[in-house]
Amino acid sequence: MSGLSITLVVLSALLHAVRNLLTKRSGDKQLFVWWYEIWAMVFFLPLFCYLAAVKGLPPAAGLAVAAASGLIHFFYWLFLSKAYEDGDLSQVYPIMRSAPALVLIVSIVVLSEKVSILGVAGILLVVAGVQAIGMQRPSLREFMRPFASLATSRSTRFAFLTMTAVTAYSIVDKIGVGYADPLVFNYLLIVFGVAFFTPYIATTKGKNEIMREWSVNRRSILLNGFIVFISYSLILVAFTLERVSYIVGLRQLSIVFAVLMGGYILKEKHRTLRFISAGVIFLGAFLITVAK
Repeated sequence: MSGLSITLVVLSALLHAVRNLLTKRSGDKQLFVWWYEIWAMVFFLPLFCYLAAVKGLPPAAGLAVAAASGLIHFFYWLFLSKAYEDGDLSQVYPIMRSAPALVLIVSIVVLSEKVSILGVAGILLVVAGVQAIGMQRPSLREFMRPFASLATSRSTRFAFLTMTAVTAYSIVDKIGVGYADPLVFNYLLIVFGVAFFTPYIATTKGKNEIMREWSVNRRSILLNGFIVFISYSLILVAFTLERVSYIVGLRQLSIVFAVLMGGYILKEKHRTLRFISAGVIFLGAFLITVAK
């Protein structure tokens, strides 16, 4: 990977970890996401208008891809919140963040990407580290616990759907940046995503709930409005430079940052195992960065 693409992804991963920390501290996760996506549209409307005037809007095919991405992101937000509603974080989180393995397969089949042995090894190490991050003690049974609960746990099934959505929008967005400037495409997918998300919010949430989330978490919502657009724009720019499987794999460095934040800011339990797992993810990420 080039130095520029590595820098873009690492910065995005750090911002993504901050965004997740703020989301984890919020009340109603669906409303929190809906609010900050709306504010992302507000904050970056001038930039979108400028880029659209200078570079023009994407062709019809590009708009269709942006709409498809917006729809997939809506389902991602929905599945993510459903997985967290009644699921154990250590059980559902590793599954949701295992998308690099699926992205690797789909990118080879759909996009005909060529991935080196070193790149594959790095991606698999990242996935192994992600799976181990939720362990409460070192054992094979504990390592396989998230998958073992698939047949009996509703939240685990939603976690798999979330992973599928991450894979789908990663592939679609890789295609999308071939039609449009990455920042223009990002803004459009947010617009489409909010357009799909808003009717769901309107029919499932009351006005008091909506305003309560805003009044309680206003500062975090506004901060995430900046972060969500900037962090994913960095990924979309990286998509124009490098293979999607490498980008998605390296982006899991956000988990390393999240583990550090969780350990030292939130004082989460099982910090030693999580630090070791984060080290495995970091090693996998390093192999990805040196892969050809």
